[in-house]
Amino acid sequence: MDSLKRPVEILCSPVGIAVILTGLGIMLGCLSRHRQTGRRLLISGGLLFLVFLLTPAAKYLVWGLEKDYPPLLNPPALPGMDRIVILAGYGEDHRGFPVTSRLSETTVCSLSEGLRLYRLLPGAKLIVSGGVVRDGEKPVAAAMSEFLQQMGVPAGDILIEGLSRNTYENLVEVKKLVASKPFILVAQACDLRRAAAVARKLQMRPIAAPACHWALQHFSRRRAVFVHPSTDNLSRIQWAYHEYAGYLWYRLLGQI
Repeated sequence: MDSLKRPVEILCSPVGIAVILTGLGIMLGCLSRHRQTGRRLLISGGLLFLVFLLTPAAKYLVWGLEKDYPPLLNPPALPGMDRIVILAGYGEDHRGFPVTSRLSETTVCSLSEGLRLYRLLPGAKLIVSGGVVRDGEKPVAAAMSEFLQQMGVPAGDILIEGLSRNTYENLVEVKKLVASKPFILVAQACDLRRAAAVARKLQMRPIAAPACHWALQHFSRRRAVFVHPSTDNLSRIQWAYHEYAGYLWYRLLGQI
């Protein structure tokens, strides 16, 4: 089931649908009996790509995820709060490369935000959360710990959670380390809606600390009439779809 989840998610995504329409249009267009249908599908797929590339659709969708999570400029002074949890994005175990090349940009961004807050919160401990991506490799959390140590954080100030495979499991495992205490939750800004909802469902006390803002930082609804064409919009609209679909799926499972 898990092996089918990713392909199905991609095929049902906005870009996946546009690719399918375009591909079917090209194939049917080569058949004289279905040439008209193929032309319509091809035009539909092409128009979808133009919408994704030329309109602010991606920014609106990402802004909808980020707008409730403004930057946490300074950690609040709450009794007992001494844990900063950093959720993993993606990473690979290529030992011939520096750790900055083995972790995804979003993971490095989240680590940098966690490190910034760590410097502002004396006595804090950092919890890095992320399991194994490929069988036989080390957990992503191990590479995250390596990154923090190379940035000057003592190993004794880092706790590794390397068992989880997804956002829900991240928080289930982290709860064992933070118990009922308030804690700072660092994740990509557009991921925090789902992560914070899971934490609250588990009766945890997260203080959201978003990293990697994309839409909120540069975008306002009054200035969203025009957008420069960019292939970046395709990846952002895919990520927004992933988060909205994931939020709905977690709600159906009763995990938020």
